[in-house]
Amino acid sequence: MSEAPEVKRVKLNDDDKPDVREEKKDHDQPRIESILADEYTKPIAMIKVCVGSVVDSRQLSKLVPTLARLLPLTSLQHLKRVHRDGTIILAPVEELNRKLGHGAEGETTVALLEEYLRSAGLLDQSLIDGLCAGMKIVSVPATQPLLRWQYDLVNSVWPCKFHPNRHNEALYTNTLFGKPEADQHRQLMELCLWLGKQEKGRPTGVCVNPRLGSRIAAIGVGRSEEHPVWHCPMVLIDMVAVSQTGGIWNRASPTSTGPLRDDGFDYGGIEPRYERLLREQYGELFSFGAEPIRNGGGTAALEPCESGDPDNLTKYGPYLCTGYDVYLTHEPCIMCAMALTHSRVRRVFYHHLNPQGGALGSLVKLHTIKELNHRFEAFRIL
Repeated sequence: MSEAPEVKRVKLNDDDKPDVREEKKDHDQPRIESILADEYTKPIAMIKVCVGSVVDSRQLSKLVPTLARLLPLTSLQHLKRVHRDGTIILAPVEELNRKLGHGAEGETTVALLEEYLRSAGLLDQSLIDGLCAGMKIVSVPATQPLLRWQYDLVNSVWPCKFHPNRHNEALYTNTLFGKPEADQHRQLMELCLWLGKQEKGRPTGVCVNPRLGSRIAAIGVGRSEEHPVWHCPMVLIDMVAVSQTGGIWNRASPTSTGPLRDDGFDYGGIEPRYERLLREQYGELFSFGAEPIRNGGGTAALEPCESGDPDNLTKYGPYLCTGYDVYLTHEPCIMCAMALTHSRVRRVFYHHLNPQGGALGSLVKLHTIKELNHRFEAFRIL
């Protein structure tokens, strides 16, 4: 479940254990740790392959294309076939055994390979003898490295291809956000924790529009004691729907004066008492209201954000949580994380872990599942 024990304090740097990844030790900076898929945080798996030796490097011009025909490295395209020391990959051990079969009783793999290469009639006998005489089994990286640290490890074992990704490197080193942006994320989390404290420690969250200076579009507080589905993220998503003339649990009263105010923003996703509390506590530090929906394109498109990656929020206006960032006091459960996925949220930030059922790092990393039709980035603010 998304609910966790009562928030004890608003202070962010508590005694929770930090991520094991190396990062700059600056205690004046808030720590924002990215929750990455395991493929980015674990070493590359290795696979056993058969390699042979090539004495005369001039023979490689003929040998490499011939082996590509006879023993293609379909699953190892990220590797260079020839090592710097002159050895050459023949095939993964399992694939080679399947291709060569068992042969006669007592017949070795080397003998079977010699016969296979000889029967193809594409290589000189002397070259075949040289390859098979020095054949041995070594371990090589089974997949392409995604980050520099992985590349440095596996490239020392066998030369491989690597395409650096600056964004992913920044996520891994927890250096994606500069100080001004990190401070803004911290302030929004402090707001959630403070409001949660006013609500007797209930899990609390806000949904913000990062293209409008992190304007708060909706506020949600968990009420699972009233209904088992009313976890904080579920209530928050419903409040976002209210700001878009929808909603199931929190529809505005038909007799209300309407959520659209003179400033042009929709306040339907924010209960008046929460807005009043936050204005009294923080003054004008935060802005409120959601961009109203566009019926036929009546509202001009927003200016692109600084990152220069236009999405549907920029092009077409609000649709569910598209382009929005969500801040939660507690790590969401699987149900809530899936609801955030279906709502097409941009990023999720949370503070407290949910060890028994957290879906963004504690139990699973639902946001990293490639088979889902939408994925988002997740961060923990400490």
